[in-house]
Amino acid sequence: MSGGTLAAMGRLMAVVAMGFAASACATVVGGTTQDVLVESQPSGAECKIDRLGANIGVVKPTPGRVNIARSKDNVIVSCTQEGYEQSNEVLVSSFTGATVGNLLLGGLVGVVVDAASGANNKYPDRVLIVLTPASFPSDEARDAHYAGIRSRIEEGANAEIKTIETRCNSGNRELCTIEVKKLTDARDKALADLDRRRLGAKVVPAS
Repeated sequence: MSGGTLAAMGRLMAVVAMGFAASACATVVGGTTQDVLVESQPSGAECKIDRLGANIGVVKPTPGRVNIARSKDNVIVSCTQEGYEQSNEVLVSSFTGATVGNLLLGGLVGVVVDAASGANNKYPDRVLIVLTPASFPSDEARDAHYAGIRSRIEEGANAEIKTIETRCNSGNRELCTIEVKKLTDARDKALADLDRRRLGAKVVPAS
């Protein structure tokens, strides 16, 4: 075997070794699980955390924390309490940016490891579920209740989008655009669902 071939193999082995060393970037920095604080308004609800139709955690009563494995798949938080309608919220899995570091440091090896472990995705650290009363005394009370929820959804989504845009740079702008679109789509879906719930809410005037 020629000296040039040996040198090339040596460089290849060095790159692979560096890739495996860097492959723990997101895993070490962020881990493969995370804690999520689940709160409800009012407090004292029972909340189930599901992903792809399987239960992965329960908080009873709220507020409370649940430890969940990171994944590219979104999570649904469903809360119930006597006297209130069931309320569901979607925790959108978003790109953490750690994989960009892997690309710079160790090539595709780190990306593959992080993708398999879910370490390059992250959920919001906190979710607030606003429970809807089983009935409202008037249309005005109903609309005011849902207007408050709408405002919170918009403020939360805008804050997440602003965070992504602040962290974005020329090297990962395409990924940022994808994440912003995911958040925008999730926000718009949540607002559409909210309006359907408002129109279907029971109004029982006080006698």
